[in-house]
Amino acid sequence: MIYGASILMALWCATPPAADPVQMPPEVRDRLLRLGPMPPVPPDPTNRVADDPRAAELGRWLFFDTGLSSNGQVSCATCHEPESGFADGRRLARGIGTGTRHSQSLLDAAHQRWFTWDGRADSLWSQALHPFESPLEMAMSRLGVIERIRREPRLRSRYEAVFGSLPPEQAFGGGCDAACDTAFANVGKAIAAYERRIVTGPGAFDRWLERLRAGDGSPIEGFGPEAVRGAVLFAGRADCIRCHSGPLLSDGEFHLIGVPEADGGMPQDRGRLGGVERLLKDPFNAAGPHSDDPSGPKATVTRATRPDPEAWGRMRTPSLRHAAITPPYMHQGQLDTLEDVVRFYSTLEGATALDHHAESLLEPLELTEHEARDLVAFLQAVQGIPPKGPEFANPWESRAGKIAESGSKSAPPASQSGPVGAD
Repeated sequence: MIYGASILMALWCATPPAADPVQMPPEVRDRLLRLGPMPPVPPDPTNRVADDPRAAELGRWLFFDTGLSSNGQVSCATCHEPESGFADGRRLARGIGTGTRHSQSLLDAAHQRWFTWDGRADSLWSQALHPFESPLEMAMSRLGVIERIRREPRLRSRYEAVFGSLPPEQAFGGGCDAACDTAFANVGKAIAAYERRIVTGPGAFDRWLERLRAGDGSPIEGFGPEAVRGAVLFAGRADCIRCHSGPLLSDGEFHLIGVPEADGGMPQDRGRLGGVERLLKDPFNAAGPHSDDPSGPKATVTRATRPDPEAWGRMRTPSLRHAAITPPYMHQGQLDTLEDVVRFYSTLEGATALDHHAESLLEPLELTEHEARDLVAFLQAVQGIPPKGPEFANPWESRAGKIAESGSKSAPPASQSGPVGAD
């Protein structure tokens, strides 16, 4: 009896004391309620086929096609794997070569205002074009992309059903003319039509918000006591909601938080400053000749955007809606786990000092062990339900697709793919 009591005493002493019951001030409740529900995907007038099912199906075939890379081995799905939350789980993106940044998830990407870490794209379709010409990603020319579609019957038939005939065939040495550029833009628009469907469904967090809106903030299945305490901390004392606001849990803006570089050195990435410079030069931006709404609101914002030296090194705030299933974290994948992320914000240990470029609003959270655990529990519980079904699967891997592909031609060799751009 004494022996059993000793064991119980030892277990009791080894167990951390329970945190105090959650207290939710009215202002915290109001801030939390602004985190949901997720709205419908906003329209994109710059892409006239954004919601065309035929374009989305063409986009799915393009998204998974390794023949659109110079070595025939890389597709959009290489860095955006459906089974990895449409990210890749690597620290740095890996295509033809190894990139300098971590691949971002495409889950709910259609809700974003800017795309990529530095915002160098102002639409989902213009962003979809960048990897083709990057020597580190797919290393294809615009003409090489169009010729792949011309020679692959399943791509060509789907393309022409949506956009009409392909432009006349050109010699590779001649480069891409205006008609070729239009066809290239159409490729991005079709891929975007597919990516606009990659949205998450409501999860436990959304169900909890519904109850909170009705006046009951008690824990539910999938969003337990630790997650509730973490939510109050997130929107209260820790003030994470300042940058991770709205249904996406992101303000969509650009910040420099001083997270240590992967190599331990000083930051070299120009971030938002370089992104704006590339955006304004991009012929496929919302204000450009290939936009379907060159005078609309997106185009107006793009024209008004100017490079700002103060934006040096700033990166777009990622959505937390799917953080639990898309590690690692930060723009170089420097932090492996959510615990690492919370620990960094709690201590700012190793943060890089950048003089006047540094983010003035950032201060150590100085979380207790229990608070850190609660905040991680919240981050693990906020995810929506990733989409599933045949409409998101790789069509090239189906039995019918493989049989038909056996008679098709391959992509042009790398030596014919023409000049490429820089990432």
